[in-house]
Amino acid sequence: MSSANDYGTHYWCVTGHAEPVFVYADRLEITSCGALVAWGSYRNEGTRAAPEQQLWGAAPGQWKTFFAASLVDRRPVAVDVPA
Repeated sequence: MSSANDYGTHYWCVTGHAEPVFVYADRLEITSCGALVAWGSYRNEGTRAAPEQQLWGAAPGQWKTFFAASLVDRRPVAVDVPA
């Protein structure tokens, strides 16, 4: 049986009107209508074994923000850019 992290290389948090949603996905896409879609592929022992597929989606207005989340504490992962 597979687990959620078999479907994506990144861990994301999506906030909205309800509780935050955490999803493993290779990428998130904002569509032309404003929907947020998570895309990924099933991996068999770390290699891609299936074509990319839609894993999760939120309709326009049902999500506010998304960010890469830490696997340790689910907090945002930040990048420090030197000046």
